[in-house]
Parts: sequence; structure tokens; C-alpha cells
Amino acid sequence: MRRILQFLALAVVIPVAGAMAQSPDFSGTWKINLIKSDAPPARGGQQVDMSNLMLTITQTAEQLTIVQSGMGPERTSTYFLDGRESTNAGMRGEMKTTSKWDGAKLVTDGKAEAQTPNGPMTMTLNEVRSLSEDGKTMTVSTTTDTPMGKRTMKRVFEKQ
Repeated sequence: MRRILQFLALAVVIPVAGAMAQSPDFSGTWKINLIKSDAPPARGGQQVDMSNLMLTITQTAEQLTIVQSGMGPERTSTYFLDGRESTNAGMRGEMKTTSKWDGAKLVTDGKAEAQTPNGPMTMTLNEVRSLSEDGKTMTVSTTTDTPMGKRTMKRVFEKQ
């Protein structure tokens, strides 16, 4: 009987440990590595300076909170990790997103609608966040689709 109970206990613990291993912890302070990252698009004819971009991330089982600093006013975004919709401030309005785990990657899909001088505009977003095996490098690949076209940008961050 004791062996059966031990087996049942392992049968429960091993899948839980496997699920935890698939969900990396992005918590920490991250600085952009400009050499490994794609150059940002120009805005208003000027290149965006990302050299001071920092992310401070806190993560729980339910949500990921990112505080972005070093590029104008500090901005905080919170994402639920269970597929529930999150709403955060975007560049010209609110961005509604859903996030879910795809193995060891966190995939966030979103949509924003904004009023511009040229009329309403819809933007979709797909962001894939991953962590290196040693936990010291985070890669964020973001694809945006707007009336001006589709663009994918890779940003690489080093843990501080």
C-alpha cells in the first residue's frame, strides 16, 4: 500500500514540476542590448533612442507586470498569464491583449484601435518573450500589423 501511495504522489508531483519548468520567471531588471537588437523604426523622421531602455519585471503565477523606463515617461503594463484579457495604455489608446504559455515562451496577442488625424486605425500585435537557458538573456520578438504594413522587431535584454 505504501508503494502505491508513493507512486501516486510522484504521479502528481512530476507533471506539476514539468509545468513549472515550462514557465520561466522573467522577474528582474533588464537593460536592452542594442548590438543584439533590431534598430527601432524612425518616428517623425528621427531615430528612436533606445540606449537607456530598462524593463523591471515582476511575475507571479497569475500575472506579469512590466515597468518600462529610460524612454520618456515611465510606463507600467500588466498581463494576465492564463488567457484572460488585459488592458494597458498604448501609444494612442488602449491595447487589449491575451497572454498564454507556449512551452517555455510567453505569447501575447493584442489589438488596439486609435483615432488618428487620418481617421481610425487598427493595430494588431504578436509578442513572443523567451529566456535563455542561463536566465541572463531575455528575447522579445514583436510583430505589429498596421495600415502602414507589417513589421517584426527583435529586442534582446540582459539581466542586471
